[in-house]
Amino acid sequence: MSQEVFAKVKDLIKDIENARPKVAEELEAFRIKYLGSKNILKPLMGEIRNIPNELKKEYGQLVNEAKTIAEGKFQELQEQLEAAKDQNDGAGIDLTAPGVPTELGSRHPIAITMNKIIQIFERIGFVVADDREIEDDWHNFTAMNTPETTLPETCRTHII
Repeated sequence: MSQEVFAKVKDLIKDIENARPKVAEELEAFRIKYLGSKNILKPLMGEIRNIPNELKKEYGQLVNEAKTIAEGKFQELQEQLEAAKDQNDGAGIDLTAPGVPTELGSRHPIAITMNKIIQIFERIGFVVADDREIEDDWHNFTAMNTPETTLPETCRTHII
């Protein structure tokens, strides 16, 4: 029984040393399997009660060695992935591509004030309607039944 447990730990150490995750997801799976809160080394540590007293020290050292190897391997692989990522970061940039244009300017202060006033009146219940900014002769005078004789000629200009 104890020889089987020793062989199991030794096989586990070989698996740890031979692990070669190539992407971050595989590295995270490695970490969870060997170093996570429910790793496969914990049950092996619990097997120490079934080991004869004269072999407990050797077995405990072997399991701790497996954990230390797993931690070292994780650090090594993590550094390799970060180094590979750093090398690839600059490779995907096209320095000849045009830059992103910067938006300049803002709304005119009068337009901002008008919008605020419109919002206030809309909350009160008014409806905003846009119309012509310059009225013609018809809408200013003729439609209002203003006789032509009462106004000076300078007031009766036609806008084309």
